[in-house]
Amino acid sequence: MKKDNPLTDILLAFFITTACITILEGTLGVLLFPDLRFGYTAFFSPPLFALFTSSSGLVMLSRKELSVRQVIVRRILQLIWIEVIVFGLNLIAGITFEPFIIAVLSLGVAAVFVTVNLMMWLNDRRIASNFNRKLRSMQDEAQSQQSFPPSES
Repeated sequence: MKKDNPLTDILLAFFITTACITILEGTLGVLLFPDLRFGYTAFFSPPLFALFTSSSGLVMLSRKELSVRQVIVRRILQLIWIEVIVFGLNLIAGITFEPFIIAVLSLGVAAVFVTVNLMMWLNDRRIASNFNRKLRSMQDEAQSQQSFPPSES
């Protein structure tokens, strides 16, 4: 994907990911571990995961426009890499899960991935739509000025 400002996209993905991870962790925690309570340091978990997983967006950078197939392959690789990051960070922290929790967490990570990409796509679509609307307006204005040249008085 060829972008003019990839840093902005990575930052946007970071903030969307942080929000989604916070919601996911809260939901899974209430449903699967209702008796556990955490201190304030737990607030650092979503931004930490978002930081590491948002950087995986670099896999989408390319000097040339990517084909649809290339985008799909890179998105799959990106999702796999994100799953590795999430479970790797948990293992480094000494946290292990039962198979059921692994499956639920994997699906949750995939849901966050889809949500983030959907939000990014909707944002890109909105920007493109605004750009096209302004471009059409400028073209119409230029065309109307050519059709009716200013009269000399």
